[in-house]
Amino acid sequence: MIVWAGLAVLDARAPVQRDYGVCVVGNRIVDVGSHSELQQRHPYATTIGGSGFCLLPGLINAHDHGRALSGAALGVVDDMLEVWLMSLGALPAIDPALLAQLEGVTLLRSGVTATAHSHNPSAWERLPDECAPTIDGYRAAGIRVAFHPPYVDQNPLLYAGHHEFLAGLSDEVRATAQAAMQLPALSPSAYFALCTDLYNRYHDDINHTIHIQISPAGGAWCSDALILAACGWATAHATRVQMHLLETRYQAHYARRRWGKSFVQHLDELGALGPWLTLAHMVWLDDGDIERLRDRAVAIAHNPSSNLRLRSGIAPLPDLLAAGIEVGVGLDGYALDDDQDYLRELRLAWTLANRPGAASPTIAATDILHLGTAGGAAVTFGGDARLGRLEVGALADLALLDWRGIEGIWMAPLASPLDVLLRRANRTHVRHVMVNGEWVMRDGRSTRIDEAALAAEVRAALQHYADGHEPHGLETARILAPYVRHFYTSWDAAEQQERHTVSP
Repeated sequence: MIVWAGLAVLDARAPVQRDYGVCVVGNRIVDVGSHSELQQRHPYATTIGGSGFCLLPGLINAHDHGRALSGAALGVVDDMLEVWLMSLGALPAIDPALLAQLEGVTLLRSGVTATAHSHNPSAWERLPDECAPTIDGYRAAGIRVAFHPPYVDQNPLLYAGHHEFLAGLSDEVRATAQAAMQLPALSPSAYFALCTDLYNRYHDDINHTIHIQISPAGGAWCSDALILAACGWATAHATRVQMHLLETRYQAHYARRRWGKSFVQHLDELGALGPWLTLAHMVWLDDGDIERLRDRAVAIAHNPSSNLRLRSGIAPLPDLLAAGIEVGVGLDGYALDDDQDYLRELRLAWTLANRPGAASPTIAATDILHLGTAGGAAVTFGGDARLGRLEVGALADLALLDWRGIEGIWMAPLASPLDVLLRRANRTHVRHVMVNGEWVMRDGRSTRIDEAALAAEVRAALQHYADGHEPHGLETARILAPYVRHFYTSWDAAEQQERHTVSP
């Protein structure tokens, strides 16, 4: 099969090609060249495409939680992360396979051919039962998935000061807080056994259709022992660790309070940093952290929408790129418009990266598109995955976009096509998507799943769940939010005092 377009981006950092394409046999790209050259070399190949299309490598969503239904859709309002997390108890306990199919189709319609999924269970005790159906749901949709079930073993609700916090509450509020502080009933040994079972059943390190990875959910929520055990498990199984870190200023402050040093320095001294590790968010870095991350070949998943909506801040993307750190972009299930539009997420990452000031570096469109393609592939699957570039030997993941629609009424003749692509394109321009050599989206619709029937089934399941359940998670958040907010206000004051103390 020959897939060609009037505008072709084979590699985000290579020149854009005109009237160019790829030849696919099975699930691999076997040839690249101009449309006419490919037709001459492969006269019996089926040809798909046209001069009005833009050809891209499949996009890679480097960090997510599978929340095609998120935010306002579940009645959860944006707030600071430490308050917002309590609302996750509102997640509906409906068939996780249905939700994964919906998530997979939603991402494919945005040109995403692979996603990293950190599973948010509807309840911790259901985690073992929800993993396999979630993976099967993604597989049914036809999207690649790097699946890493999360685990925590410390600091629920608050990062520190639990006893002092509880002592200041009324009996009724204290009971609610104590319930929110319960750790998963799943033991660490059972968690690692779950990861091993999933790995043995699903892991595909040849075609990378499914990767099983491991996720100590976040530095503040996981003991040193758990983090080291997860790194050991990942290296023993030749797979990856994905962990949230330094998403908020309070996580950075927690590390300085506990160890007297940055979180990154602590993990480095612990031996947890290495090329097996992807850290999600990384907004609040201290001096020297970037050099340590670079030296240990740690990868970063950047989540600009989520960081804004959850009031976490703006990650120092230009500094990470200048250091040569591998970075991908993830939606985190919390895009600005609640729609999982990955092209718009790249546009937001690009806009935020170009900071005020004449001395600030200019981040090019090529740099950002690399984060969404080859960079995202390395962050999500590792550097040996042949994804994110349209080259001979690569796995056949690609998207055809409506270039005429992206151009609109007029495009300046001297304008860079990649600049125009990243400034204007959104999921409505995605027409056809191929994953592993199979067309899983044609004319903007799934070839595998009846989307209307799926939406109706999910809607009915959500309505049935809503009719029979009280939103306990939302009620917990409503009761505890003012107390948690007040608790961290004291940390703000402590940080201000520290800055005043060290100021000349």
